Amino acid sequence: MAPKTFFNARRLELAVFAVLALVMIVTRSHSLSPSDHLPDTAWASFFVAGAYIRSVRGFVGLFLLGLAVDLVVIRVLGMPDYCFTAAYWLLIPAYGAMWMAGRWARKSLAPTLASLPKLLALVCGASLTAELISSGGFYAFSGHTAAPSLAGFAPVLVRYWPADLSATLMWTAVAVAIHIAVAASSAVTADNRR
Repeated sequence: MAPKTFFNARRLELAVFAVLALVMIVTRSHSLSPSDHLPDTAWASFFVAGAYIRSVRGFVGLFLLGLAVDLVVIRVLGMPDYCFTAAYWLLIPAYGAMWMAGRWARKSLAPTLASLPKLLALVCGASLTAELISSGGFYAFSGHTAAPSLAGFAPVLVRYWPADLSATLMWTAVAVAIHIAVAASSAVTADNRR
């Protein structure tokens, strides 16, 4: 029988999900946030969820939460539904790319400073993949572009990916800092019990 601790695996997963859900609600839309618009955490949230939450239910739960927030913003708060097209469903594989990158990071990267460059490259690559799927899908399938082409998509990618990458790196860095702080605190607590 596993020892009972506050941070057993299930409780940790639930705590991570709760925090990710809260930050997604706060940052998903400035319409729901009383503060100035914070950068969206969606991509970083799916990356972190992939690293910490083993069950695919975490992925489904975060996606449904994002969908619910978007629907409230559009249907209840009256924001434009410009982005809510058939291409919206391509967010599933875009978020899936971030989720799978997080899962790979958990299995393949040691929690050391030496792993930070690999983590940075992984987050950048997953972010680019997510951008290509989500923005590329919107560009090609939303019905807002008369004649989609690769040449026409390039300026879209250049316009949106840097901000999305910046937000993803920022929120992933916050998650890494929290991970380091919790690990350090746990080490101190363990030392004090000896």
